[in-house]
Amino acid sequence: MRAIEMQAYGGPEVLVPATRPDPVPTGDLVRVSVRARPVHPVEVATRSGQMAPMMPWLTLPTVPGWDFAGVLLDDSGTLRAGTRVAGFLPWITIGGSQGSYADIVLADPAWFAAIPDALPTPEASTLPMNGLTAVQALDNLKITAGDTLLVTGASGAVGSLAAQLAARRGATVLAQASHGDEAFLADHTVIQRDADVVAAVRDILPGGVDAVLDAAMLGAPVLAAIHDNGRYHALVEPFAPAGERGIEIHTLWAQPDAPALSRLLHAGLTTRIAHRLPLDQAAEAHRLAERRGVRGAVLLVQT
Repeated sequence: MRAIEMQAYGGPEVLVPATRPDPVPTGDLVRVSVRARPVHPVEVATRSGQMAPMMPWLTLPTVPGWDFAGVLLDDSGTLRAGTRVAGFLPWITIGGSQGSYADIVLADPAWFAAIPDALPTPEASTLPMNGLTAVQALDNLKITAGDTLLVTGASGAVGSLAAQLAARRGATVLAQASHGDEAFLADHTVIQRDADVVAAVRDILPGGVDAVLDAAMLGAPVLAAIHDNGRYHALVEPFAPAGERGIEIHTLWAQPDAPALSRLLHAGLTTRIAHRLPLDQAAEAHRLAERRGVRGAVLLVQT
């Protein structure tokens, strides 16, 4: 099969097309023919070497890639071969032993769910890791009806889903976002990215918000937007600040959850796709993903 290997740490040029043996179903793992996969910031950080201190076990070359959407090649429980599915590989948990930058992946049924007929495969590929990260972060923050939540980076992949899902729980969402994203976030109170976010929050809610989901990784300074004994969630552990004034601090690596993913895929959430490139242009996809101002996912798709 075709795959993209990360042959060393470095710039996008270290991503090189390669040929690898087709995987063989084993145990509970079944084959999925991958049709689309987004480029994630964690994949860019892994390729650049930024994540290397956290992954001393990683052997190169390796195939990167977490999310996938495609077609089952084997029956899996109640799902028959030929069913469209989307999911994500817990890439760190499995030691980088395989990645979705390949024609075929082996997946545990706990890692994926069927895609509803109305949802195109490319759009479905953007939901598994981003959506489950948002859901699990909101669960950690105990977001319920009546809560006030600041989402930083709300025009990004995780932040935009978190804002939508929090509003559906009945929370009031303050969305920090870039200029030009006001229409995309029209259901929320938008705070411009270049504004003093703490001052803006305190102007709207003088007592502070109940919680912050820090998708932009602003870190310690944004704690001042939270009232005493509130809650804060960082998407990346190194950016999590020390607690103060009784504020709870949370982080997570998203975990696969097939039932929760199925609900996400059926939820009618709004996603954005900025670029679609063929798999063999993974290096260019990473260059695009690293550019500031890209609105929406950069996808690697089968052609």
